[in-house]
Amino acid sequence: MPSGYKDIAPIPKQMTIIAGLCVVGLMAFGLALSYYKNILFDRQLLAMQERNNKLQKDIMQSADQLQYLRSSQYKDKYAKENLGLLKSGEKVFLLNKPAVPVSFGIANEPTGEEKQAIYEENLRSIRVIDQWRIFLFNREQIEELKKRI
Repeated sequence: MPSGYKDIAPIPKQMTIIAGLCVVGLMAFGLALSYYKNILFDRQLLAMQERNNKLQKDIMQSADQLQYLRSSQYKDKYAKENLGLLKSGEKVFLLNKPAVPVSFGIANEPTGEEKQAIYEENLRSIRVIDQWRIFLFNREQIEELKKRI
């Protein structure tokens, strides 16, 4: 053997190999962790994109709704339906559905509470404006509705 070289003892050789394997293992763990974080980030990015698309769709629908509410067509409709206003030469035809009495399939004569519940359910099936018209101008229809029960 040449005099300048010395044999390395087996224990320091093994320690060097173990240290090298640990470093490689830590690098592999860091790589796997980085890959996992990228996957989570991509999923979060997709979720945010979907949420953005939904928000954009909602904004577009709201803008269309706002445009409709500002239109003269809606103003005309609102004035006719809620304020009872008409343009000159227009006529109004009201088509009302008659109230259908509600029954709960009771075989016997309903009790007072059941009659009251049926009466209130019938009132709920009538539009509010029609309820006021009946209350103010046709009170006999209220009595007729109570008698039908």
